[in-house]
Formats: sequence, structure tokens, C-alpha cells
Amino acid sequence: MNERTELLIIDDEVPQQKILKVCFEKRGFAVRTAGSGEEGVALFAQHRPPIVITDLRMGGMSGLDVLKEVKKQAPGTEVILITAYGDVDVAVDALKSGAADFIMKPVDLGNLVQIVRNAVERQAVMAAPRQAPPAAREPGVGPIVTRNQGMAALLESARCAAQSDATILIRGESGTGKELLARAIQQQSRRAARPFVAVNCAALNENLLESELFGHCKGSFTGAIQDRIGRFEEADGGTIFLDEIGDLPLGTQVKLLRVLQEGEIQRVGENRTRTVDVRVIAATNQELERMMAGRTFRQDLYYRFNVISFRLPPLRDRRDDIPLLAGHFLELYAARAGRPAPAISPRALESLAHHSFPGNIRELENIIQRTLVMTPGAVIDDVIIHADLGVPPVEDIAAPGGALGEDAGLDDMLAGIERREIEKALREAGNNQSEAARRLGITERQLRYRRAQLGIR
Repeated sequence: MNERTELLIIDDEVPQQKILKVCFEKRGFAVRTAGSGEEGVALFAQHRPPIVITDLRMGGMSGLDVLKEVKKQAPGTEVILITAYGDVDVAVDALKSGAADFIMKPVDLGNLVQIVRNAVERQAVMAAPRQAPPAAREPGVGPIVTRNQGMAALLESARCAAQSDATILIRGESGTGKELLARAIQQQSRRAARPFVAVNCAALNENLLESELFGHCKGSFTGAIQDRIGRFEEADGGTIFLDEIGDLPLGTQVKLLRVLQEGEIQRVGENRTRTVDVRVIAATNQELERMMAGRTFRQDLYYRFNVISFRLPPLRDRRDDIPLLAGHFLELYAARAGRPAPAISPRALESLAHHSFPGNIRELENIIQRTLVMTPGAVIDDVIIHADLGVPPVEDIAAPGGALGEDAGLDDMLAGIERREIEKALREAGNNQSEAARRLGITERQLRYRRAQLGIR
């Protein structure tokens, strides 16, 4: 750790202030202290230390006020909050407002030191000169598409982080592209030519998860008929992506902590340890801070994961990206179907722009994929988009010979639209099934199946 790193501690409790000062001076920091928020902000304006530790609740200016003022003066400053158990929700909101991290009282000095080390590492990573990114080497993984300023800034930070081996935590709702970002980081790193191994931590129970992560030796449990390497050994030299870490059982959390601290794993049923060289990227859609308060996620593991953190915005906060993403998915799936990509009508784009997208980018991708199948022509209109979004359709979406009633469900709406498009394609193809399938962008086998399902002769 750099002996010249400056640190400002703001706390109105003198005993704790002194303990923290001694703790960090012993570790080579140049420490200044303040007994109030007002004094702390004045000291910060004078010396501009890169890291600030502040109590959340103080007489007069609060820790949140300090955070806002410090970020106003120097946005790159790492601000760490000390909070009581009952203030966890406030601290979580502070993280979203730019705080680097927080720690709950009573303060565990080991965890606080780890938090500060993370802050030092983050600043070193972001200050390091950028290297030219290597060409993407994994087929099927394209660039992240955006024109949103906030997302572009996040990607620029991710490119900087890719040049280091620091552990990364990616946060965001389901469907926001956490694994895609993880893969993009790996492709920009020195490990780009090495394995990228993804593990869904929510998909397996505790016993199977440990075997999946760390491997097992023959006879270690019923069904272990041979030695098997785990995903960490499989990723040796490369990157492991641990998705949904909020679902990790507490027993597995302890063993993961050892990997992150020592770079060592132990197969199930084996006494020896094995060294692995792996860059860890983790992801979650849960608020780990609340889980720590509820004692379902270990604080020490959280601080090991949270070295560099990115929070992906939901699609509803990236509405300017919806036309770009829709066009991207259209080109992608049209190319796979071997057909030209249709255009999206302005009314259809408007319908998409007003949708809330609870499933985020994954939901948009699925909508575009389904819509492409249902659109044999050159333009996607808002009729199909409305139906796919569950919005009452505009005029005349029912199949000829049988209008949909007002109480029809979404499945009925989609079936009616699909029936109409298939019958239209068959008419235009002179009832030639191969030609109709080509116009619809599906295989002849798929067309036969859908005709049977919909009763189209």
C-alpha cells in the first residue's frame, strides 16, 4: 500500500476517531481527523485527500451531507460511510448516490482496512494508462450497443478496470446484460485468449455447487465415480463469472472467501489445496448490503467482491437506447434466419419507447425475435408490437373470419396475428408451403407445425 496515501476520518466520537487514526497510521497512511462534518468538509477543501471515512450520523452536518459536498468538489474521491444497523437502507441509497462503500457498527477493523484497500486499488486502476484493447477472441460475443451517456461512461470505466486483475462486482436487475459486460471486460483484458467460465450460483444446491466450483475426488460422495475438476480449475489463467452470488449458501461463502484471499481451492473429499490463477467477476440482482444486515451474506466476502463495482441501469433508464438495441437485435436474428432485416415503423418504435420493460434488454430481445418471426414483410408495424407488449391492439388485428373479442387474452391475440400472417403468406405463395416458409423467415418444418397447431389447412 502506498505510504503517502492520504486519508480523512470524520467522526464526532473521539474514541473511535482515535482508534481509526492509529489503525491506518500503522498501515502507512497519512491520516487527518475531524470531529464534525463541517470541520471535515473544510479540511477536505484544503487538502483534497483521495479517501474519506465519515460517520453517517453526527451532530450538525451528516455523513450524507459530507458525501454530497465532497463529490461536488472532487467526484473521484472515495467516500466510505460508517453506519448503525438501523441505517442500512440509508446507506444503500448513499451507495447509489456515489458512496464507495459502507461498514456497519461495531466496526470490524479488518473489514474496514479491506474496504480502504479496495478504494486504493480502484483509484490505481482508474489512473493507470489505458492499453490498446485486444481484438475480441470469443465468437458470438459482440460489442455492447449504446448511445446513452451514462452507459458510455460506465463502459469507459470498465475498459480501464479490464487492464487490471481486480475483482469486479456487477450489479443490476435481471436482463440488464451483466454477463455480457463481464465477457466484454474479459475480452479487453490480458486474459482474453484464456477461458471464460460462467457459473449460475442460483441453479444448484449447496452440495452440488461446491463440487461444481471446486471439483471432487473419486468416492467423495455417492455418484462420485471419478475425479472431476471444478470450474475454478477450468478457468485457471482466465476469468470466472459467478452469477447470482446473492444466492450462495453461507457454507460456500466461507470457501469462496479463501479463494479470493489466497487463490487456493480444495476439491470436495480431498485434503490438499490447489493454487489457481483466476480473475473473478461476480454479479447479483440483489441488495447485498441488506443481506449483510440480515446475516445471510458475509461482510468479509462482500468486501472481497466489492473491489470495483458497476451498477448497470435498467432499460427504462436508457430509453434513448431502445431504437438502437431493437435495430441491433433485428439485424442479428434476421441474419441468422437468412433474410433481410425489416424496418420498424415509427409507431412501433413509439410503442416500444413507452413500455416499462420489467425484463429489461432480455425482454426487448425476446420481443424483437418473436416479432421477426411474425413479420414476413419489409416493415414491422405497431399491431404486432402492441400485441406482444400486452397493450390493446389497434384496429383489425383479428384473423379473417373470426374477430377477437374485447376479453381475449394475449395468447389469443398472438394466435390471431400468427394465423393471419401465415394465411397471408400462403395466399401470396400460391399455397406453396416452401415459399410461404421462406417469406415468413422460418423453416418448412416449423410452418407445418404451426399450421397443425392453429388448424390452418
